[in-house]
Amino acid sequence: MTGLTRTMKSTKTSMRSDAAAALPTLAELEADGVWVVGGAVRDALAGDQSERFDIDIAVADGEDWARRAGNALNAPTVKISAHFDIWRIPLDGGQIDVWDLPGNDIVRDLRRRDFTVNAMAVPFGDFRSGELHASLLDPCGGRFDIQHRSLRLVSDGALRADPLRMLRAVRLEAQAGWRPDLELRSAIKRDAALILESAAERQWEELQRILLSERLPWALRRMEQTGLFDRILPELAIGRFVDQRPVHRRDVFWHQIDAVRWIVRLTSPSVARGLRASAIWRELQPLLEVQGVRASLDDWRLPLRLATLLHDIGKPQTRTVEEDGSTHFFGHSELGAEMARDRLTALRVPARTINRVELLIAQHLRPGQVNSPGQAPTDRALHRFHTALGDAAVPLCWLFLADSLATAGAESLLPRWRAYAAHVARILAWQPKRRAQTGRMLDGNAIMEATGLEPGPLVGQIRAKIDEAAAVGEIASVDQAREMARRLARDATVSLSHLTAGH
Repeated sequence: MTGLTRTMKSTKTSMRSDAAAALPTLAELEADGVWVVGGAVRDALAGDQSERFDIDIAVADGEDWARRAGNALNAPTVKISAHFDIWRIPLDGGQIDVWDLPGNDIVRDLRRRDFTVNAMAVPFGDFRSGELHASLLDPCGGRFDIQHRSLRLVSDGALRADPLRMLRAVRLEAQAGWRPDLELRSAIKRDAALILESAAERQWEELQRILLSERLPWALRRMEQTGLFDRILPELAIGRFVDQRPVHRRDVFWHQIDAVRWIVRLTSPSVARGLRASAIWRELQPLLEVQGVRASLDDWRLPLRLATLLHDIGKPQTRTVEEDGSTHFFGHSELGAEMARDRLTALRVPARTINRVELLIAQHLRPGQVNSPGQAPTDRALHRFHTALGDAAVPLCWLFLADSLATAGAESLLPRWRAYAAHVARILAWQPKRRAQTGRMLDGNAIMEATGLEPGPLVGQIRAKIDEAAAVGEIASVDQAREMARRLARDATVSLSHLTAGH
């Protein structure tokens, strides 16, 4: 068995079984001229393994083959590109992209692709068996670039043919360390404005994979260097040179980039590099071992990273400067949340992700405001915090920590870091005196029965105050809750009477 065969077999067995199971089904459709191209060939030759099953097929009459494959796999078939005839078959754990092959000319097809490492092809049967060497087509020298993990353009016009390839280059570097060569980096700078010609859905597909990569900070710097930020996330880019002194050490743009660097480190399962970073990481380990904390951070991984990247985009429009030169940004979190919603909606980001990002940005100051300076947070403040945040409490606290580190810097914050970790621990450890599982002392119907009120907003307001009083231990019985409801109803009626009398 050759080394390459061993690589192929290990790659196939590492794929998710539900998606990789597509291979035998596709084999039943196989005919002469069905080629595996692109990333699947690249990764097999490079020895890279993936949990996803992503495979590109090039075949004459691609639409017909794609629809037959979709039917065989009981999956939809959708055309995904305005630039090329490509049909996608989404699978649980991966996808199949089928490219039309005019004239059954595979070499011509390869010369139209993006990077040399993606411009190689193998007959489907040989790919499935792992025998790539004998039948590998490599007209652009991709195997040489694989040895150096280098991304090199197939042609000077490759980016203009499909501008999304610029983001793909950043993603490949972020996910697997494929380094764009100087010519490619220069070409992305030259053509960055063309990225807006690619479909928003395709931009988001690449962007979210970049956001989930462990090389995210490096990828963000690449996007800044090449001008992609200015086109894809202009609200972020305008933070350059927006001064935040004396509290912040960096401008708005670089502060947010720095915060992302810290959120990646603080949520990493392995110790951060560097003496200060590792000391900061270790201080949080007891918190990460608390039941549910790690699971929450994993669940919120994408929206947390995205919110961290965008958490201060409202600052340029809300900046004011005092006579002493100090800056303020009143209302920037609320404005930033609205701006993020608008931008992410334009990128066709799923609604659930948008809602989560919006919540984190709107509330990102709250962990630092939950207590008065020098005092522990009260039960009432913590109840309101958890009521407002729900399952976002954990990721919001991690955003607060990353934001704090990016604001002051690790060297400045390290002597006080234990207090920051203890503050977050106190917030997350808080439990109401009356557990939510036991149910409300009084629901809306019981409140109306006790007070004689009609349905309306006042009933909901009274219910919220009773819930809070029970959570902080001010009341402990249903009788006390009824009496509180009557008192609140009377007070509201008296206030309304005074207002009416004043008119």
